[in-house]
Amino acid sequence: MVFMYKRSKNVHPEAALVRREWTIRLLELPPEILSRRRQLLRWVALSLGLISPGDERDAVIDVLDAIFYYIHGKDVEPSVEQIHVFVNRRRQERGEKPVVMEAIRYHLRRLEAAGIIEKTKVRGGNYRFAKGFESSYADPAAFVESVFEQILSSKQLIEKAVRNLASLYK
Repeated sequence: MVFMYKRSKNVHPEAALVRREWTIRLLELPPEILSRRRQLLRWVALSLGLISPGDERDAVIDVLDAIFYYIHGKDVEPSVEQIHVFVNRRRQERGEKPVVMEAIRYHLRRLEAAGIIEKTKVRGGNYRFAKGFESSYADPAAFVESVFEQILSSKQLIEKAVRNLASLYK
């Protein structure tokens, strides 16, 4: 006989404490991919945990491509519609199926949740790299600094918790 039971919603109240999650992978950066846009986009997505090793789904890479194109190629903070058009134009050039608008929004929300991009307050909200947006035009890697500042903040809290935990055993 198999017993099935539901967990109470209050069993794990610490879930409400989670502000953000990251997966950071330490990858080699072969020199041959440094001049290949699509491979670099995939490398960045993989190293920031946006995709998994061997992942065939690549819509998030196309969304990142659109954001880099508009922000660093056109000096424009793109709308979701502009990103959608760009992504499907690139996919059509590669002979791939188009991505529906809801999938674009899903990946934009994931990038926002990861602290990589943020939505502006302007009509409908365009997208830009998070924190240090003023410097993200001059320094494309400024958003990475923001992510790692938050990771270091998390590291400090973990160290404090472990020290307090150890003191409770004395």
